[in-house]
Amino acid sequence: MSNNDDLAPRGPHASGDEEKATSTHRPSTEARDNATSHDTQFFGAGEYDQHLAHLAEKKEREMTFKDAVVGDFRLIMYSLGFSGTIIMEGYGLALLTYLFSVGPFNAKYGIYDTKTSKYELEYTWKAALPLLAQLGSILGVGLTAPVVNFIGYKRTVLLMLALCAAFAFVPFFAPNVYILSAGFLLQGIPWGVFQVVSPAYSSEVASLQMRPILTTWNNLCWIIGQLLASAVAFGFHKLGSAWAYRVPFGLNWAFIVFLFCAIAAAPESPYWYLKKHRVAEARLAAKKLVRKGSEERTEEKLALMQHAICHEMKHVVDNQTRWQKISAMFRGVDRRRTEIACATWIIQALCGSSLIGWAPKLFESAGMERSKALGMNIALPCAGIVGTVASWWLMQKMGRRQIFFWGLISMAVVLTGCGLATLAVNSAAGFASGAVLVLYTAIYDLTIGPICYSIVAEIPSVRLRTQTISFARGLYLAANLFNLFLTPKMLGMDSESWRWGAKTGFLYAGCCGIGTLYTFIRIPETKDISVRGLSILFHEKVKARKFSAQKAAELEKLQGAAASKTSSSDNTVSVLDEVVEPKIASPARVASPKNNN
Repeated sequence: MSNNDDLAPRGPHASGDEEKATSTHRPSTEARDNATSHDTQFFGAGEYDQHLAHLAEKKEREMTFKDAVVGDFRLIMYSLGFSGTIIMEGYGLALLTYLFSVGPFNAKYGIYDTKTSKYELEYTWKAALPLLAQLGSILGVGLTAPVVNFIGYKRTVLLMLALCAAFAFVPFFAPNVYILSAGFLLQGIPWGVFQVVSPAYSSEVASLQMRPILTTWNNLCWIIGQLLASAVAFGFHKLGSAWAYRVPFGLNWAFIVFLFCAIAAAPESPYWYLKKHRVAEARLAAKKLVRKGSEERTEEKLALMQHAICHEMKHVVDNQTRWQKISAMFRGVDRRRTEIACATWIIQALCGSSLIGWAPKLFESAGMERSKALGMNIALPCAGIVGTVASWWLMQKMGRRQIFFWGLISMAVVLTGCGLATLAVNSAAGFASGAVLVLYTAIYDLTIGPICYSIVAEIPSVRLRTQTISFARGLYLAANLFNLFLTPKMLGMDSESWRWGAKTGFLYAGCCGIGTLYTFIRIPETKDISVRGLSILFHEKVKARKFSAQKAAELEKLQGAAASKTSSSDNTVSVLDEVVEPKIASPARVASPKNNN
């Protein structure tokens, strides 16, 4: 079967005269919304049953959690495989800062401090090592969109896993801190790709009920990585040889083998195939995502994806240049979506979450012994796991916006308490700040940590999702440079550091206050709103405080009423109070061999 056959209409054909008329006259809104074989070819969507798409959307909205788990069990497993790559990133980045409290690591790469009578890694390298890993991640984030567009999500992740396996040799055998830094720079590149691909893939393949869980699962994977890193660092820190840090570095290969097998069995995102005008392959991918043997569910899912794409592409010019496609997220309606995604991730970076990764040093600076600090540190990811799992239930009750808002307020209060804990004396201050930081971690991973992934994955449009998430994550990493430079300076114990200790909480409490104000004004609610519903709300410039599934349904009815008043011979399409030129791909363009590759 040829690629042109893949795009053959599955509904009633138009006659030859009708085809000619379609190519010379722009159809009305009513004609465009009726899924005919020639006016739904946006972005390679092909023809689909519009009624089936509406039915699928309604069914997803009314589906119970149990029905969603049973019906989309395969989809869930595949999505978890992609999210598992975040465990590697969380493990690698957390391990690096935890090793700063491991004696053999400091003895190998640090210098002897006569004041403390201990080997200590210089402040310059404490800042430089995480910084280089972040710079590598920024490079990886920048590469993600073009690589994914060219070879897809699945092959991109498999390629990055292969690179991870090769780059892991560098820190494992690093003879000095310079080679060690080069290793983390190289490892940061695939880590950056994982940060974008995982939430994007989960958001695209997930049903409405499973979307918040599968996107926030990325945060849980990050915590699992931190937990493994803290447990491994604590378990091996008493070894008096290089194996105290080489074994933790070598465990990366175990992750890679498992994840490579899991992702190799997963299907590509059907959305990616639709963007490439490969409808038949999109159908096969959708079939692999749903319950085995469920042909009806396969067609519903595919029709829903096609309908979402067609709705977004109503106002997009057909023959855009490469630069126009790239810069689209900074124009019109998509500019607001990009702003929200970027701001949400920047808030997460500057809300004090960096203190979790530097917890052992914070505990030490507050007067706790090094061994006890590493042991206390294990409690933080445990609290994070409990918080993330609880957030799944909380999202069903409150939605994203409210959780994000109240989470920032709660964290500001707790961080202030962390700073006040320094008023205690000596070792008591260490345990007091540790207890407060455990509480902070639980609140963070109940609210900001997981909800951020959900918001950032849901807000962008389908056609710009990878680009928007890549850009937003890049800004997150850039904002995180603030933490990488200042956190070791604030928590350090050497003469070059500021020795703020737990008083650092005061600074981040102020950042949480600023984030709270932005959330109230700009971040909308996305709970129970479909991809198409979000597109309608953003297009009609609805205020963030008024976003809801009910509001989307009301606007859709208004659009339907406006469409019914539009003459079929009119050359413009009325979309509520706005008049736009309909950008409809011709049958010749879609069927051409160039667009089928």
